[in-house]
Amino acid sequence: MKQQLLKKLFFIGIMLLLVLPALQREFNIFDESPLTGAFIRQNPPAFSELNLAGWLDGSFQDNFTTSLEPHIGFHNTLTRIFNQLEYSLFRQAHAEGVIVGRNGELFEEDYIRAFMGEFYVGEAVWIDKAKKLKAVQDTLRKLGKSFFVILEPGKASTYPERFPAKYAAEDAGVSNYKVFSKQLKYNEVDHLDLSVVFQSWQHSKPYRLFPRAGTHWSYYGAALAADTMLQYLNQLRGGGIPQLEIIKLDETRVIRHPDDDIWLAMNVLAAAPAENLAYPEIQFVAASTDKPKALFVGDSFYFNWQSDLVMFNAFSEVEFWYYNKTVWNRQGVEAGNVDDKDFAAAIDRADVIAIMITERFHHNFAWNFDEQLYDYFFHEEKDPIQYFANQVRINNLHFMRMVDDAQAKKMELPERIRKEAEFLLYEDYQLHPEKYKPYREAMVTILMMGIRQTPDWLESIKQKAEDQQIPLDEMIRRDAVWIYENQIAGKD
Repeated sequence: MKQQLLKKLFFIGIMLLLVLPALQREFNIFDESPLTGAFIRQNPPAFSELNLAGWLDGSFQDNFTTSLEPHIGFHNTLTRIFNQLEYSLFRQAHAEGVIVGRNGELFEEDYIRAFMGEFYVGEAVWIDKAKKLKAVQDTLRKLGKSFFVILEPGKASTYPERFPAKYAAEDAGVSNYKVFSKQLKYNEVDHLDLSVVFQSWQHSKPYRLFPRAGTHWSYYGAALAADTMLQYLNQLRGGGIPQLEIIKLDETRVIRHPDDDIWLAMNVLAAAPAENLAYPEIQFVAASTDKPKALFVGDSFYFNWQSDLVMFNAFSEVEFWYYNKTVWNRQGVEAGNVDDKDFAAAIDRADVIAIMITERFHHNFAWNFDEQLYDYFFHEEKDPIQYFANQVRINNLHFMRMVDDAQAKKMELPERIRKEAEFLLYEDYQLHPEKYKPYREAMVTILMMGIRQTPDWLESIKQKAEDQQIPLDEMIRRDAVWIYENQIAGKD
């Protein structure tokens, strides 16, 4: 009898396990915390989409399964159990772009890829940008304004010894950071290189500068960085900037967001590790003069300074243009879109203008804000290839496609971006030829592309180059210039 009872109980238990998810789905018997992170919300599966063609080719079944999975009872809890087991047993992180390093260090892999030089866009880009930044800086200085660049640190450059094995054995190549920082120095562009500062601090400071479970600088690291920035700006302006003091450090074991931002995206059961973190309490020493008005353009590292009221206390007014797209005010409230702003009025109003960017996004520099500033003060005809290449770089999704495609085709990334820029230029010219005809350099570039893409024409140019003993590229340009001046310029 006892054996029969055990069998029945076992059977009932199995049936409950099978039925309980359906009951949970229909009646929400137990409250479940939602998964964190960015997701595309799937609609519940619908038999109304069933048709013969979809059934025969299997697409209906695939779509139905994909739609059903997020709506299974206990989906969130089961996901967290699975993710926890994967992380605990195999050190696998189920979060987009996250990789586990030594001692469980969590990295967004793109920071490591940028550090290793995988996103390097070529020296010519940084030579051009540094020269333009210098011209903008000198112009703004004449207007009584301060302009500078903040090179924010990244977790990869701060803790390279904690990389996972796949990167630890490799030597870092030429990176955008290395070349850009060199060009900023060479051109005497005012800039604060916090990457170097954080590397010098990583073994001397008593608390972590980046949390193990997060991607941004820790509250402690952000406070040190803010203090350094305000001191630098005070020197740059000859005073007038309130200074920051850390009066207390809270060594609580309760982690504060965003020190756990990667961990939350992993959706595991355990609480985020709060090892060696400290949360500063800060106060400000007021300046003897009126606080300046500021405009910062940058990425999400800024928000640590915002949440600690650094920007609120340091400036009488401050706007933050997040990725040069959305506007955040001094109170930390999103206040509109950059495209809706009067650019000239914003520049005129600011006493301090700063671009801040972390190493992962150097290829995106500065989401076109630097080009807008240069164009505002200097009205020059643009190189159309450089224009479209910059559009590729500042659009991160487009840029990452170029990275993947360059690697697949075993091409240098700058060459792949240039080819993409040429394609975009040609495509735009086909749609809007009238807007290019007044511009000599743009039309010469387009004509040169046409020559290179026309075999018979290119062959005749090669012969002319050989006969006149000049380089092929120069001969192509000469012919393009002749065509523009004799057949296009001044023509309707």
